Amino acid sequence: MKKITILLFLLTASFAFAQPATNSTPPTNNAVDVISIYGSTYSNGVTNYDPNWGQSGHTQVNPSYDPGTGNVILAYPNFNYQGTELAAVNASAMEYLHVDIWTAADPMATDIQVSPINNGTGAGETLVSIVYTSGTWTSVDLPIASFTGMTWDSVFQMKFAANGAGSTVPVDIYLDNVYFWKTPTAAGTDATLSDLQVDMVTVAGFSSITEDYSVELPMGTTVVPQITFVETTDPTATTAITQASAIPGDATVLVTAQNGTTTKTYTVSFSEAVQTAPTNNPAAPTVAAADVISIYGSTYSNGVTNYDPNWGQSGHTQVNAAYDPGTGNVLLAYPNFNYQGTELAAVDASAMDFLHVDIWTAADPMATDIQVSPINNGTGAGETLVSIAYTSGTWTSVDLPIASFTGMTWDSVFQMKFAANGAGSTVPVDIYLDNVYFWNDPTLSTEDFSIGTFNVFPNPTQNTWNINATQKVKTVEVFDVLGKQVMSLEPNLEEVIIDASTLNTGLYLAKITTNSGIKTIKLVKE
Repeated sequence: MKKITILLFLLTASFAFAQPATNSTPPTNNAVDVISIYGSTYSNGVTNYDPNWGQSGHTQVNPSYDPGTGNVILAYPNFNYQGTELAAVNASAMEYLHVDIWTAADPMATDIQVSPINNGTGAGETLVSIVYTSGTWTSVDLPIASFTGMTWDSVFQMKFAANGAGSTVPVDIYLDNVYFWKTPTAAGTDATLSDLQVDMVTVAGFSSITEDYSVELPMGTTVVPQITFVETTDPTATTAITQASAIPGDATVLVTAQNGTTTKTYTVSFSEAVQTAPTNNPAAPTVAAADVISIYGSTYSNGVTNYDPNWGQSGHTQVNAAYDPGTGNVLLAYPNFNYQGTELAAVDASAMDFLHVDIWTAADPMATDIQVSPINNGTGAGETLVSIAYTSGTWTSVDLPIASFTGMTWDSVFQMKFAANGAGSTVPVDIYLDNVYFWNDPTLSTEDFSIGTFNVFPNPTQNTWNINATQKVKTVEVFDVLGKQVMSLEPNLEEVIIDASTLNTGLYLAKITTNSGIKTIKLVKE
C-alpha cells in the first residue's frame, strides 16, 4: 500500500509539473520604448492569436490561460509551430525581442525557436533558438542582430516553432510578456505620442515610434477629417496641430519634448479611395448591324463559344461575362488579367475596316501596356498585338484599323486575345470590356475611284497619294482614326501630291474639297 501511495504521489507531481502555477516577473520597460505582442502590462496590437497555418495545435490556443493566480498567460498546447497575426508595425527602432517562456519540454530534445515575420525590407523571417530551462519561467532578450538579415520595418506576424522549421514533434509551451523594446529614452527628451485620434478614433496601426500614417477615405468624401485628440507619452511635452485643408492632404502634429529642442512630427495623409471598377457603361454603338461582326456586347448578336478558354492565364476561371457595374447592363470582366483568350465560330472579317473596343481599367497607362489582337487561321499573320491607348479610371473607346494589325487579313478569325504588358504577360491587372466588334464603314472605299471630276491613286500607298482632277482641288485635310488632323493642304491645283512618307502605317481619312463639293475618303499607308 505504501508503494502505491508513493507512485500516485509521483504521478500527481509529474502532472502538476506539466504546466506553470505562477506568473513570470512583470516587465519594467517604459511603454514608449515597447511594442507589445502579448502581456497585460502594455497594449497589444494583435488581430489573431491562432491563424490557421496547418499547425497541430490550431483551435487549442488559449490567450487567457489562468495558471491559478488570476493573471492570464498565453498557452500553446500540442504545439509544433504557431503563428500570431498583428496590425503591421514598424519595429525597426527596437533593439530586442523579449519573451518569457515556460515549458516542461527537455531542452536537450526540443529546440524552441521564434521569429518575427516581416513583409518590408530584408529577410522575411529568421528563426532563433530560445535557451530555456524546463519547468520554470525563463526570460530572454534576443537582440535584432540575432535575426540575421531582418529589419523589423513591417512586422505583421510572429512565429514560434518546436524542433526546427519542420516542427513535427508537438510539446506544450506557455508565454507571457512578448514584446519588442529599445534602450529607454533619456529624461526630458521624449517627443512621442501615446495616442493620436482622427474624428475621435485612434489612427489604425498607431504606434509611438511610427510617425507617418495613411488614411484612405471612401470615394466621394468631401468633409476633411480632423485630428481630434492627441496625448503625449511625457505629460510635460507640448503639441502643435495643423489640420489638413483638403483631400488629398496632410494633417500634422508637432511634438516638442520637455527640453525644448527634441521634436517629432506625426503626419496623417488623407486620400480618397481609388476607383477600381466601373460604375457605369460606355455609350451604346450606333453602327448598323449589317456592318458589324460582334464579339461581345448587348447591341449585336455575338458568335462566341467560350469567353474563358484555359490558355494557362492568371485569371482563368475568374472571367465574368455578366459583370454588373450597378446599372443592370452587364460587362465583360477580366480580373487578375495577364492575358485572356476568347474562342468563337470562325468568321470571315476581311471586309471589316476596324476592330472596336470599349475598355475600362484602373491600371496606370504609363506602367501597363494593354494590347489586343484577333487570331486568324486563314491567310496572312496569325496574330499581331496592337496597343490600346486608354485613360485610367474611365471608359475609353477605340477603333483600331485593320492596317494597324500588320500582315493580318482577318479572313478566318477564330479567337481573340487581350494581353497586359506584352506577350509575356507577367503583371496582372483588372480590365472591363464592352462593345468588342469588327465593323465596316460603307461610306469609305480604298479602290481607285472618281468623285465628280477627280480620282485618287495609288491607294494603299507607301509614299504618296496622287490626286488628278479636271478642276482645282481647293483643300485637303488628312485625319488619323482618332480624329487628330495630321496634314492640311490648300493646293488650288488640278494635280495634287499628298506626301505620306512621314506618316505612320495605318488608316487615315482625307476630306477633299473642290467646287463640286466635299468628299471624305479612306487612305491607307502601308
